Amino acid sequence: MSTPEISQAQEGDRLLARGQDLAAAKAYIQAAAASGEEKQLDYLLKAAQASLEGKRPQVAELLSAEVLRLTHEPSQRASALWIQAQAYLHDGQNKLARGSFAELLSTSGVATGRRAEVMEQLAKIYEGENHDLTALDFLVKRDALLSGPEKEKNRQQIHALLDAQSAAKLKNWQGRSGDPIVQEWLAFALIARDHADPGSREAAFAAWLQAHPGHPDIHYEHHSATAVTSAARGAICTLLPTTGRFADDTLAFVAGLRAAAQQQSGPVVQELSDTSDPALNATEYASGVEAGCKAFVGPALPQDIRAVLGARHPSDPPILLLGNPGSHVPAGVHDFDISLRVTARRVAEDAYQAGYRQAAVLYPLDAEGANLQAAFLQMWKGLGGAVAGVAHYRAGDGATAVREAVGPSLGRRAFVFLVASPADLSAIVTAIRARSARPILLAGIPSFGAEHTGGLADARTYALGMPWVFDPNIANGPAAQAVKQSLPQATAKQWRMAGLGVEAYGLLAQILGASASAQDSAGAMGISSPPEHDGKRRLRWVSWQDGVMQVLPQLPEP
Repeated sequence: MSTPEISQAQEGDRLLARGQDLAAAKAYIQAAAASGEEKQLDYLLKAAQASLEGKRPQVAELLSAEVLRLTHEPSQRASALWIQAQAYLHDGQNKLARGSFAELLSTSGVATGRRAEVMEQLAKIYEGENHDLTALDFLVKRDALLSGPEKEKNRQQIHALLDAQSAAKLKNWQGRSGDPIVQEWLAFALIARDHADPGSREAAFAAWLQAHPGHPDIHYEHHSATAVTSAARGAICTLLPTTGRFADDTLAFVAGLRAAAQQQSGPVVQELSDTSDPALNATEYASGVEAGCKAFVGPALPQDIRAVLGARHPSDPPILLLGNPGSHVPAGVHDFDISLRVTARRVAEDAYQAGYRQAAVLYPLDAEGANLQAAFLQMWKGLGGAVAGVAHYRAGDGATAVREAVGPSLGRRAFVFLVASPADLSAIVTAIRARSARPILLAGIPSFGAEHTGGLADARTYALGMPWVFDPNIANGPAAQAVKQSLPQATAKQWRMAGLGVEAYGLLAQILGASASAQDSAGAMGISSPPEHDGKRRLRWVSWQDGVMQVLPQLPEP
């Protein structure tokens, strides 16, 4: 090993131990460049894993692809395929992830534990694509690789998937599956539905096994795997994923819930779900009702919302969904949409109410930018507002590219609805101001702290956001201090999620009939009035005067 190689490799190890994943990835890449062929791929794999941990999936994809190009050694290929598949999942490219996972299963020498992980991931992907029979097939195959608690948990996933299907669909699957063990699970699921009495059910299981010699006993009977303890009684229970791509969001949101519970001395918060599996969420919801949860928060994703509402009874405790439940909202179901699309729609509503009639739109060419501009335009056009122009830019392309995007296509008389990241904000506002003094209305920035707005000195630039971020009394209040203690390294997005958790707890406290003193406490923390349909939240306008942020009672008239 050369001296530069040793130095860079050791530096990568130190940075990784301190949680500086992206810096560690760079050090490992430098070590790979300084190394011989024998160690190069190992360093590239370390760099790919560190990039993945540092939330840079595209870099992890490129590095793992380079390893796959350079080696035929099975263990290295298996490691690269695993990293590549995880990166694709983080990047939302489920079909590509599915291909990498499938190739990994065909690679020789892959450990049993890793094969089990791959099958679980494939089952989730296929279930998310509504290929439930294929998902069931992977879970059943996975069952043979497991033992102990992991096997029990896998069987709960199988049961949850089967319980979510109609009897007609299960019968249809019997004719389509060629796996005898899958056939047995399907048969036993249908028998269980026809025989409510445990003794009768056991006799029917035994009769089926006798009629089908050679089948193993799959021990179909099960109990809920959800560890719902007596602590759930009287608690506000969450149905949010604590693993996977939304884990950081859930961590921050629950920290906000617990901070609010502490400040209001209200019901404790109990986490029920650790999955984004719709059927398992429905099972855990039912277990939470049985265990005595006083109210529920979540789920947020459409497929999870449908599954939970499908398991809900009219007499169940209230539930605060973190997404849109659709056009028909049953009694006891409340809608608290946490997406930034809510802010974009409110910008349109407030602008139209203030007297604005012409809008131009400028947004970054990425998924979030496209979603926000679409939400704004849908609401704006629905209200009767005119659109003077729509333009986009690529984040990080520089001031010249931004000035070109702000050109004549945006018109001159309209206000500008702007979606921008903190890094691009100052340059884009300067580019717009070089052409026009028209108002700029901002949405889509999780935090408007001083570090993000140093270039703003214009009172005709307005932003709509949460009091949790804008109002100093709330941003430095007791709930915020409690969140800072539990999340000392929170990102801007996590800080926003924590604020939403505080607000969600206050809404539930009001739904449950909290005392007047508790409601006063909620108001002091920035919690809104009781929830309305379509995610109405307490949002505030701010502007800047000589770089100093000012909270406004409403958006000024044009």
